[in-house]
Parts: sequence; C-alpha cells; structure tokens
Amino acid sequence: MSGTNLPATAAEIPAATATERGRAWWSRLQALVLTAGAQSGIQALAVITGLVIVRLLPVREYAYYTIANAALGSLTVLTDCGVTQSVLALGGRVWQSPAALGAVVAGGVRLRHRFALIVIVIAMPFVFVQLRQQGAGASAALLVTASILPTLLSSISNQVLEVVPRLHQRLAQLQRIQLCGAALRFLSAVAFVSLFPFAWLATVGAGVAQTWATWRVARMARTLADLQAPPDPGASREMARLVARAAPNAIYYALSGQITVWLIAFLGTTHAVAQVGALGRLAMVYNVVNAAFTVMVVPRFARAQFAAGAAAVAVFWRVQLLLLAPLLMIIALVTAFPGAVLMVLGHEYLGLNTEVVLVAVSGALATLSGIAYALAAARGVIISPWLALPLALLTQVGLLVTLPVSTVAGVLWLGLLTNLGFWCLYSLNYTLAALRR
Repeated sequence: MSGTNLPATAAEIPAATATERGRAWWSRLQALVLTAGAQSGIQALAVITGLVIVRLLPVREYAYYTIANAALGSLTVLTDCGVTQSVLALGGRVWQSPAALGAVVAGGVRLRHRFALIVIVIAMPFVFVQLRQQGAGASAALLVTASILPTLLSSISNQVLEVVPRLHQRLAQLQRIQLCGAALRFLSAVAFVSLFPFAWLATVGAGVAQTWATWRVARMARTLADLQAPPDPGASREMARLVARAAPNAIYYALSGQITVWLIAFLGTTHAVAQVGALGRLAMVYNVVNAAFTVMVVPRFARAQFAAGAAAVAVFWRVQLLLLAPLLMIIALVTAFPGAVLMVLGHEYLGLNTEVVLVAVSGALATLSGIAYALAAARGVIISPWLALPLALLTQVGLLVTLPVSTVAGVLWLGLLTNLGFWCLYSLNYTLAALRR
C-alpha cells in the first residue's frame, strides 16, 4: 500500500486550513496597518503644513487665513449635506456596473454643484465682510475670498469621485494620490508663502494641490465607472430624499464646527482671531489618532457579531477607554510643557499657556465625540436630529450668555463644553439604544 495515494487524514486537513487562515489573517492585518499608517501620514502632513504656515505668515495675514480656512470648512459641508454618503449608499448597490455607477456619481456631482452655486452666492459676501471687519483692505479681502474657490470647487467633485475607488477597494491607489496631494500642498504653500507672505497665496497653494488630486482621482475613477453617463432619474430622486433627511444636521455642523472662529471674528480683535486659528492648528494632531481609529477600529466594530446588547455596549466603552490613552498622553504633555508646545507656533503666540491646555482638552473631547458617533453609526444607531439639534442649540445659547466669548479663552471654553456635551449625548444614546435591542 506504500505506493498508493492515500487521502489526507482528518488531522491534516484542519492543520492546512489553519495555516491558510493564519496567512489570510496576517495579510489582512498588514493591509489594515498599512492603510491606517498611510492615513495617519496624510493627516500628519496636514498638521505640519498648517504649523509651517502659522510660522511664515504675519499675525494679521494669519488672521485672514484663519477666516478663509474656517469658511472653506463650512462651505464644504454645506455643499455636501449628505450627498457623498448618499452616493456611497446608492453606488454600493450597482458598483459592479460601470454605467450604473457612473450614473449615480453624475447625479451626486450635479447635486453638489447646485448646492455650491447657492452657497457661494450667499456665503462669499459674508466672508468678504468679515475680512473687512478685521481690517483687510478691499483688494486683500477680495483676493482672500476668491482664493477659497479653487479648493472648494475641486473638492466638491473630488469627494464624490473618491466613492468609486472606495467601492472597488482601490484604497492603496487612492491613498497614494492623497499622500502626494498632501505633500504637494505642503510644498506649494511653503514655496508661495516663503516668497510672498500673504494669506490668499497660502489658500491658492492648497487649491493647486487639491485640483491636482481631483484630476488624478478622476483618471482612476474613469477606469472603474462610466463618468460620461447621464444622471439616473430614479437614483437622483432617492438621493434627494436621503439628502433632505441629512441636511438639517449638516447645516448645523457646518456652522457650529467653526463657531469659535466666527465668534472671535465678530467680537474679537485681529490678533485674537490669529491666536484661535494658530491654537486650532495644534489641535489637528488629534486627526492622526482619529484617522487610525476610524480605519482600524470602527470597521471591526461594524462587522462584529454580539450575543446581546450588553456585549455591544461593553465593547463600545472599551474602545472609548482605549482611545483615552493617547488622548490623555497628549493632554499631559501639553499641560506639562505648554511653553515648548507654543514655541512650535512662533514667538507671537507665546504666553497662551492656559489657552493651549484648553485647546488640548477640547480637541481630545472632539475626538472622543467623533469616534463615539462613528461607532454608533457603524451599528446603525443614528441620533435623531429632532433631539440632538434642539439640545445643542439650547446648550450653546446658554454658553453664549454666560461665557466671555469676545476673548480667546471664552470661545475655547465654549468649544470645549460643546464637545463634552456631544460626547455625552452620542455615548448615552448608543448605550440606551443597544441595551434595548
């Protein structure tokens, strides 16, 4: 019998299967770590770029840059209002058909352009007036306001087009484009501002990088979807319905997300605007932590199978405790060495020892709040806007009445307490919802 081919024994089959599973698990882990690392690298480059711009721009010009950057953040959210998420949801149903996916993407781009037209007409005069109020001349205010447009218009298309490679899991290619775009933004901003330290040139530098990234993403998306396809009427109607549901939250977050800048721009001095903007750049270090958790932890939480609601709640809070470790480390370092941290910004911002600690605590709470929301959304638990928005508005009105929001410390306390409130609201809402299941 020695020359015959015998079947594998029962003991050998599981051994081979276990080896294959181990290799597959190791490959997935490597891909996950590389993805998280690339995402963290992109965020780190953004932080470095922001800090370099702080040091290169004079205080007055950095105040103008802060207003422009805050406006860009708010306008990007207002022109989306849930469109990108709707394209992701609807495109996920037809992602294997290039024509159908292209029709969904075309509908999303068209809807965002319509929103952009409305938002630009309404918001640009507002930005111009704010810049004039902070002492910018008419020509300078016009240049800074106009410099927002290249980044805004290219990001409108970019965010929708990125859905295509995400659905096809071309994450490595997409992240290479994002990483090169972040590097190009750093190089262009530094080159422009080093030669001519004007706020509008720093914003134009970002626009150049964003336009290049959008062009590269469009080239990649064109190989996976028919971007020449006309919008699908049925998908467009469904998209409009989803956007109408998401719009109230988006509008609120677009305005409240930059509330510290808007308040200090209306009530404070140009120097105070620059201080708030510069301190906000330091808080961007939390984006690195947020990116790592969003890529590595949230997807695993989404697909986990829990025996009971209590088990899901326990894991939710364990993730929150795990997240606290790097956040508390950052807060401890800032509290122990505030002067050294402020030296990163330059000598114009020294002396803001209390304010930099407030920024560190506020940034940590904002990160906790964002991850709590992402974890809850990953399990299908979305807090009702009819509950969240009234509570948020009442809280912020109360804080506006009681806090000295014309000072840097006052607006930072406003942001800190607002972030704390959102974290409590999201965490409590998920805990109660999960226990009821």
